[in-house]
Amino acid sequence: MVHMDPQVNVLHTTLKAKKWTIPDGAWSGVERTLIPLGGVPKPGVPWACLDASKFLYQLNAPAVWFTLEPESLKMCGCLTQDTYATLYAIDNDWYAGVHSTKLLAPWAKTSPVSVGSRGMLWEYTDCMAKKAPALTMANDTIIGCDPATGRNSEVNFTWEQLCIATKYQLEIFKDEAKTLAVFQSPCFKPTSVTSPTMVYLSGGEGIGGVYFDDQCCGDGFATPSLECGHPYYWRVKVCDEATEDGVDSPWSETRKFTIKAGFRVTTPYYGPQLLSPDNGAGYSCKGPVNFSWSPFAGSTTYKFELSENPDMSSPVASTNVKGTTYAFTQAKCNTLYYWRIMAVEPAPSDWSATFSFMTQPAPPPPPAPEPEPGTPFWVWVVIAIGAILVIVTLVLIFKTRRV
Repeated sequence: MVHMDPQVNVLHTTLKAKKWTIPDGAWSGVERTLIPLGGVPKPGVPWACLDASKFLYQLNAPAVWFTLEPESLKMCGCLTQDTYATLYAIDNDWYAGVHSTKLLAPWAKTSPVSVGSRGMLWEYTDCMAKKAPALTMANDTIIGCDPATGRNSEVNFTWEQLCIATKYQLEIFKDEAKTLAVFQSPCFKPTSVTSPTMVYLSGGEGIGGVYFDDQCCGDGFATPSLECGHPYYWRVKVCDEATEDGVDSPWSETRKFTIKAGFRVTTPYYGPQLLSPDNGAGYSCKGPVNFSWSPFAGSTTYKFELSENPDMSSPVASTNVKGTTYAFTQAKCNTLYYWRIMAVEPAPSDWSATFSFMTQPAPPPPPAPEPEPGTPFWVWVVIAIGAILVIVTLVLIFKTRRV
């Protein structure tokens, strides 16, 4: 029994040689598990039985016994994440014809069988214990949704082949903690072993691109449709390889994908419904332009775009908005604008229709005030005559007093 060191971030694996051969086809070889053991065997711990003499049995040749352990059992010390785990075992060479020891085989009943004290070196290299399949479908992939039915579009799960793996299992969860399982496949073989993929068909109508074993599937298994507007999490692991020993790998990393928002609609276009400014309306260029739209499928955040171009290029405003209103304060007068909305959280939707509106021309400036009218000339004449009369009167008064 050999345990890998958890301090170097290597998954535990246990390999041990099996001692006896039983004639019903359960041959001796290696028993292997990815779960560290306190005792062997431990109830509930999954084991993979790697029969070293399976190919000899297929050739009608004698099976191999391993009765020399622990002296005959060694483990390679290459226990890093980037190296394979290798078990070396020496069989008892009972088939060589030169025997010095007699043992009682389980099926021999009362007649002992001669076995040897030396044997051939067997090597088992485990290339599945330390690494998991590398996922190639990008994290946070957005999957389409049919807004007329509320069902997911086709999901194409892809990953790299691990070593000589031929069969896999795939799981889908509704939460990141992987407590709410939506789909758990039986062991399947991709149609292309070197470029493995599984196609989760639209609306949960089944699985494509893989073969299933009848003994695994029974009467079939559920492939539920995935909810629009909801994130999901998936992972995959190896469950068999080219030597058909039923070897598991660790689970891959967990990646996220999201089904777009959507629901049954009766409108001629998808996405949020624009309310104000109405399409083709005029709008005052005094103060902010106030935009509003209807809530969409439980969405909380929307992307707002405003442009002077009908193809929405070079937007003058492009921002995420919490809620269903937005005020734009930099609108120009006498300008034609185009605007649209899409939901972005918790899942993206299609763009709404594109509405347009025209800001009014700038108001004309107020007229200049008219100048104050000047004093008429005749007024100045009257004032002058009055002044002269006052002077003449004063002179006469002074002269009369002297006399």
